[in-house]
Formats: sequence, structure tokens, C-alpha cells
Amino acid sequence: MLFQSYIFILLFFPLCLLGFWGLKRQKLLQLWLIAFSLWFYGAASPYYLLLLLGSIAWNYAFFRAIERGIGRVTERVSGSAMECAEYGMERDSSRKRLLLGIGIAGNLALLCFFKYFNAISAGWSQMKGLEDPILQLALPLGISFFTFQQIGFLADAYKGEVGACSLREYVLFVSFFPYVSSGPIVNAQEMLPQYRQIGRQRLDWAKFSGGLYLFALGLSKKVLLADTFGKAVDAGYGNVAGLSGTDAWLVMLFYTLQLYFDFSGYCDMGRGIAHMLGMELPVNFDSPYKASNIIEFWKHWHITLNRFLRKYVYIPLGGNRKGTARMYLNLFIVFLVSGIWHGAGWNFVLWGALHGALYLVTRAWQRKQPWQLKQPRQQCAADVHAQSGTKKSDVLSAVQHVLCVALTFLFLNFTWMLFRSANLSQAGEFVGRLIGGGFAAPAVQITEAFNLEEFWYVIKILHLDRLPGSELYLCFGFLAVALWLVFFARNAGEREKSFEPNGKTMFVTAFLMIWCVVSLSGVSSFLYYRF
Repeated sequence: MLFQSYIFILLFFPLCLLGFWGLKRQKLLQLWLIAFSLWFYGAASPYYLLLLLGSIAWNYAFFRAIERGIGRVTERVSGSAMECAEYGMERDSSRKRLLLGIGIAGNLALLCFFKYFNAISAGWSQMKGLEDPILQLALPLGISFFTFQQIGFLADAYKGEVGACSLREYVLFVSFFPYVSSGPIVNAQEMLPQYRQIGRQRLDWAKFSGGLYLFALGLSKKVLLADTFGKAVDAGYGNVAGLSGTDAWLVMLFYTLQLYFDFSGYCDMGRGIAHMLGMELPVNFDSPYKASNIIEFWKHWHITLNRFLRKYVYIPLGGNRKGTARMYLNLFIVFLVSGIWHGAGWNFVLWGALHGALYLVTRAWQRKQPWQLKQPRQQCAADVHAQSGTKKSDVLSAVQHVLCVALTFLFLNFTWMLFRSANLSQAGEFVGRLIGGGFAAPAVQITEAFNLEEFWYVIKILHLDRLPGSELYLCFGFLAVALWLVFFARNAGEREKSFEPNGKTMFVTAFLMIWCVVSLSGVSSFLYYRF
């Protein structure tokens, strides 16, 4: 099921809210949310639901085994009582490590099977001279998110950071519908205490209305912006060989915007839903394209994935505790893991390697320029100029900041092109069009994606279609609005923080909701479902 669907907006979530705020007993409310979460996840396919439940059963069994300390020595051994205790603790710890290793291995085996089976099947079929793969599997929704989440849970349980957790709480922790298929990747420490407060809190109308406002903003980003850009991107990638240089640059830029509005919009919707249920989810995006370097970008893009990789990959590898060279190696490994996590193609490996290489270069430069580490983040690319005076150094600082933001954004555009390409061959063909495609007016197949009926009627009524270049008005109008939102406007989370339930905000919320609902027939699925 999708957030941006009629069944969710008009049936599923209203029923969920009625029951949640109408029932009183905590256990019953938790079961109510579990039932709706399983309905949400299993709506696409019962097969997906069985897989999710099997994953939950596997991980909870290992959690309980680790929690009980299976293998604890109870027999007497020769020697002093202190030696006996130390011996028992050592064996107990080794058994727990073994349990943790098996539990994590099971999760990774499941994830790798579904994420890489199709690539292996296609390669094998190609070796055998077959035109089509022997077998292709559909990737279960959100498998990367709930698998990483459960790996983190087992690791935290091993370190004693989780404590007691009932099966009911664990099922809700893994399957909770605001994040099960789209993230953010949450941890037990931030969610279990909230689940244990269910039934004790009263309905906070200010928080509820703020959540509805945030949901409307996220829905608008997804339905009105991401999916509109997505139509143009699909048209461009459907005929890479026929793209002019102008088309190629526009398609690359459109995908950069589509990916951000799609993923951040879906996370905004999830956070808004949680707020309407009286809960909080971690922020996953914080205006990442305003970043002036790649390190700043990764502090604000897919924040919970970065948190996961830092805690469960980078630090266990040694972090920065084993010298500078080892720290750089560990950082590069993290980016390679991130690339491999996103997909089975070499284009994803190259994407991770390029991000890792630039991250290391930036980190090395910052270590030689300590003042750079203490610079406050600017809210937009123009803030330095706006806040500076007339001194020459202030002007140079503003120019430097804008240039850094622009270069970082250009790098991101190029690497997202690798991300969107089906393989390295298509990526190479796309680069060829970027460099040698020549200049020409944008293709109709690309610009017509922006001719939404509600706007095109206005253009017709005002007779603007008679003016030269009228077919480009909506295309570049959408682009201008999107770039303004990305570089200069407050993001959805910031807007919700300053939200006040009044006539203006209620009108904006209602207007956006109605506009999105009547536009739902043409929406696509969530981009990150395939990851």
C-alpha cells in the first residue's frame, strides 16, 4: 500500500485514527497498530507479508536467546570461585557473539538473496546464451529498511542497550506502517519508549494538525513535484541515444530533483502520520542540497542510514581509533557498502566509490584547515551574501560559498545519473550525450510531462500558448519552483516546527490535500522501493 493512494487516504488511515484515539487499553492499541501495519504491508502481496513475519520470527528468536544468555555455564569447574565466574562469563560472551553472528548472517543472506538474485540470474542466462533470465524475483517492499533495522536491534541487544521487549512490542517496532516500507531506519531506544506510552497520552490537537500539515507538504512533494519530474526522466532514459546535450543535462537535473522530492516527501508523510498518532520519528532529510561540500551533504541526506552505517560498520571497523590511514580506509569501505546496499550493478559500486573518494579528499583538506570544521551551516546558498556587509572579504566569502554549493550540487547530479542508469553501459552512453549531444531546444517528449491540465487550461484561457516558446513555460516554471524550494526555502520539517493552526495554514493544508487527491491517478510508486 502507498501513502499516496485513495485506499490509504480515504479508508485505511481514517479507520486507523478512529480506533487509535477511540480505544483506551495499551495492549489493545498496540495490537490495533500491528493489525493495520500488517494490512498496510501485505496489501501488495501476502507473499511479502509472510516474508516479513518470517524475518520477525527469526530475529526475535535470536534476540531472546541473546537476552537469556544461552550457554551460560552452570556446572562447577575446578579452581577458585573467581576463576569459575570469569570462565563462565567468557564462555557466555563467546556464545552470545556466536548467536549475534548467526542472527546477522541470516538477515544478510535474506537481503542479498533478494537484492542480487536477479543480477546473478541474468548473468548466468547470458553465459548460457539465453535472451531472457531463467527466473526473476520481485524485491519485497522495504526489505533493506526492516533488515537493517533488525540487525541494529540484535547488535544493540548484544551490547545490553535494549532491555526487555515483548513479542508484541517487537512486531510493532519492525512493522509500524509509517516507516516499514520507506524508512527512516529507527532504533529501539527511540521507538520502544513511545510504544509503551500508547494509551496514556491525550490527543494533542496542535500536534495532530501539525502532523496533517506535514503530511500534506510531503504528499505535495511526492505527487505534484517528484512524479511530474519522474515522467520527464522516464522519457529521457527511455531514449538516451536520441537525447540532445540540452535534453541530457535537463534529464540529469530532473532526476536529482525527483529523487529528493520523492524520498524526502515520503519520509515527511511518514513523520506526519506518526505525529497524528502522537509519536515522533527521526528526521531523515534536512535540506541536503544546500550543502557546500560532500561531508555536509551526508550529514543531511538519508540521515538514519548514515547513522546506521556509522554505528554498525564504521565504528566496528575501528573508526578513527587506529590512525589516519585506517580511518580513511574505513570511511571508503562504508561508502562501498552503501553503494552495494543500493543495488547489484557496477554503477552502484562506482557511485559509492566516487562519493567515498570525494569524502576522503574533503576530509583531508578540512583536517588541514581546522577552521572549516567550525563553520556554521548556511540556510541557503545566498545567506552568506545576505548576512555579510560590504567588506571585500565578506563578498569573497559569499562567492566562495555559492561556488562550493554549486560544485557540490553538480557532483551530486553526475553521481545520481549513475544511480538512475540501468548499468554502466547506459551511464557511459548518457555521459556521451552530456558532452557531445549538442545544443537544441528541449524535446517535446520531455517538456510535455509538465503540461498538467490544471495549468495548461490557464495558459489556454490567457492565450499564452500563442506566444513563442509557450511549450516551455510550465517546464521551466516547475524547475524554478523546485530549485527555489531546494536552495532558498525552509524545508517541510522546519515549516512544521513553526506551524500554527490558523485559517491560513488550514487553507494551505486543505488546498494541497485536495489538489493531490485529484491528481493521484497518475502517481508512481516510491522510488526507494527498489532498494
